[in-house]
Amino acid sequence: MARKKEISLERILDAADAVIMESAGRHFTLDAVAERAGISKGGLVYSFATKDDLVAAALQREMDRVQVAVRSRAGTNWNHKGKRLLAYLDEALTEDERLIRRASFLMTALLHTPEKSLPAREYYRSLFDLFEDDSRKGKEIRQAILAVEGVFLLRGIGLAAPTPQEWRSVLQHARDTVASALEEI
Repeated sequence: MARKKEISLERILDAADAVIMESAGRHFTLDAVAERAGISKGGLVYSFATKDDLVAAALQREMDRVQVAVRSRAGTNWNHKGKRLLAYLDEALTEDERLIRRASFLMTALLHTPEKSLPAREYYRSLFDLFEDDSRKGKEIRQAILAVEGVFLLRGIGLAAPTPQEWRSVLQHARDTVASALEEI
């Protein structure tokens, strides 16, 4: 009797990631992911009933990866809101083009399913909760972070195509704004 093949969720998510990266999401189908993972489409659907379920799981894994990286960068400063924002921006500055494309694809792929995008909304809420009061510096920090996220999402939905230099400039300006505000506090 043949041994039943185990379906690894990580292997499926790795396959989904590969399909997204290779085609910029243009060929992201359950068939393509199943083929890449070396499983049947039925096996894939057993693990992720819909494409949205698969995208949501891939997005959660990506948000977890970023959160771990930011937490590591923040270290003992995790509870300091401004320093956590700096850690977030420092991490964003180290992300390569491929990671940014993947994240923007995943974020925007769930726009049509509010219930599946709830973790992303909670992620942004936790980020926005780091903004300080309505002081001049607080407003500058808010605008800088919103500029970063705005460019990120405009890029993800295909309405903007900033060059890597433009993207880095927006990130660096936001980082400088937050760092300057922390010096004045």
